[in-house]
Amino acid sequence: MLRLPAELAREIAALHADQRRAVHHDGNLVLVAGPGAGKTRTLVARVGHLLASTSPHRGVAAITYTDAAAAEVSTRLRSLGMRPGRRLASRTVHSFCLQNILRPYARFTDVPFLDDATVLEDKQTNELWAQAAIRAGIPVKARPEPVLTKIRRQMAAGEALDGHHAQYIQAVRYYEQALIDSGNLDFDVMPGRALAVLRASQPARDMLVARFPHLIVDEYQDLGPVLHAVVTELLAAGVQVTAVGDPDQTLYGFQGADIRYFKELNDRDDFTTMQLAVNFRSGSTLVAAGQGVLGVDRGHRADPARDATGTVTIEEVTGDLDDHAQRTVDIVRDRIAAGTPAEDIAVLYRAADSLFTHLTTALRAADLPFDTERKRAIPSGGLADLVSDCAARRLAGPLPGPAVLTPAFAPGPRPSSSQVKAVRNLAAVWHRHRKAVGLALAEETPRSLGQQLVKVLDERGREAPDDDASAFLENLLTRLELDQLSELSTDARDQQAPQALRAAAERGLTMAELAGGRAPGRVTLTTYHTAKGREFAIVVLPGLVEGLMPFYFANQRLRADRLKENRLQFYVAVTRAQDEVVLITGDHFTDPYSGARQPGRSRFVNAIAQQIANAT
Repeated sequence: MLRLPAELAREIAALHADQRRAVHHDGNLVLVAGPGAGKTRTLVARVGHLLASTSPHRGVAAITYTDAAAAEVSTRLRSLGMRPGRRLASRTVHSFCLQNILRPYARFTDVPFLDDATVLEDKQTNELWAQAAIRAGIPVKARPEPVLTKIRRQMAAGEALDGHHAQYIQAVRYYEQALIDSGNLDFDVMPGRALAVLRASQPARDMLVARFPHLIVDEYQDLGPVLHAVVTELLAAGVQVTAVGDPDQTLYGFQGADIRYFKELNDRDDFTTMQLAVNFRSGSTLVAAGQGVLGVDRGHRADPARDATGTVTIEEVTGDLDDHAQRTVDIVRDRIAAGTPAEDIAVLYRAADSLFTHLTTALRAADLPFDTERKRAIPSGGLADLVSDCAARRLAGPLPGPAVLTPAFAPGPRPSSSQVKAVRNLAAVWHRHRKAVGLALAEETPRSLGQQLVKVLDERGREAPDDDASAFLENLLTRLELDQLSELSTDARDQQAPQALRAAAERGLTMAELAGGRAPGRVTLTTYHTAKGREFAIVVLPGLVEGLMPFYFANQRLRADRLKENRLQFYVAVTRAQDEVVLITGDHFTDPYSGARQPGRSRFVNAIAQQIANAT
């Protein structure tokens, strides 16, 4: 009999039958998880079950796309009574390749790697790319073109480079050599060199398999050729693989992500495919809207225990995009007046264009506070994100109880979908940073750090979103010892984070700006891409006119691959909604380049309307 911690046993028993089957499955697994299907909850329970059923000297590697997601896996496991320690490697793809492949095993191969190598920030890598572009004789831009990233990943995986211009291929080679010459790293080079280590060293593969016989990879549909090759190398070496993803949420094809890698595992005889089809986030009407966008029936269905069906509201606008923006403002005001918190409302757009400009202008004129990632006032990177999340938690105040153990389909009122993180999550991230640089004490745990952190975040005199952030920032940097942590980090972004944050504060930084789009009381304005993985009570989608969504140029045929790309983007946007999606459409818009266009309302709006009509 398998002995599980009582909390984990209760969690698994509370899962839906499909989720429970996935948790208990013995062998390689492809888990297709539709929107709102409780993917993270199922993934965490499977990690816990595998840890409990594996030798205490062996463990599980859980690979995620963000550090916050990696920390959440660890945090949820602790709440479920698991203390796996070194038996769990819950990391981002890049961190796993660096910490669990390159650092321990590169020394046994000819793969270039220095233990004290610095991970360069974007400004530094952009300079190297510019030098490589000049040498190769291609146009120099502020940042590298996506095609260069795609070539680089195909090259590292050993795939054919047919169809790519020779000068672009040469630019990639110059850039790679520049990294080797400098002895430093960037994020993309880590998986490539990790793959080279695995391919070069049988002992490295054997030792990795011995330590982590189980590998779970989230968001597999967004993997590119290098990461897929790493997985297949480990699979061939004897690792049991669980690949979790949704083929309909592939958004990074321009960087080399390809759904064929997910399908390749699905088609293998040594994998079993399971589907999580019940949507616990949205009601039946919203599920039908998603199906209408896709144009095919994936078998998704709403939780039958959910009474509310959700609402699809279609708003017809007779004017131009400025009228779309004004209608957006009217809708947001109305929903806030009806009781929806501003942070539970998202206004999503396809890409930065004239619609974005109209939206920001209208929101400001209406004095509606909003946040957008495009106007982030603080630097990027793990440490800066931790500070930002702490600022958001400071503004929000203490959050409701332990939602981790609350089933997604439990009856009763649903907590806010705000992205504010609980102290336990913040403490887990802080602990990961301290461990990475050797600052963590032997007796230190995320729980003990959380007790320190709550004293900082819940001190009296809580600031308002528009208050100056300087005092809080300095207090946080000091109490969390972030200056010392940054000095010991090998990530150039983290090394410069305290200085960059202080510089931003000197220029005038509000608490809301420090929170970086996570402050309560503010509407979220962001792209379809960056909304992925998030959820909101109400999603407003303006600009739904042919030519904008799906996007195509005037007098140009819409290619099938472009239509599919737009369809998946819009599908992701629609399926972020818990309670209502508002589709703002019209029959024309003014193209800043070609003038007025009158192609009619978006085909996706028509498809949703037809699907809902058929469902009723």
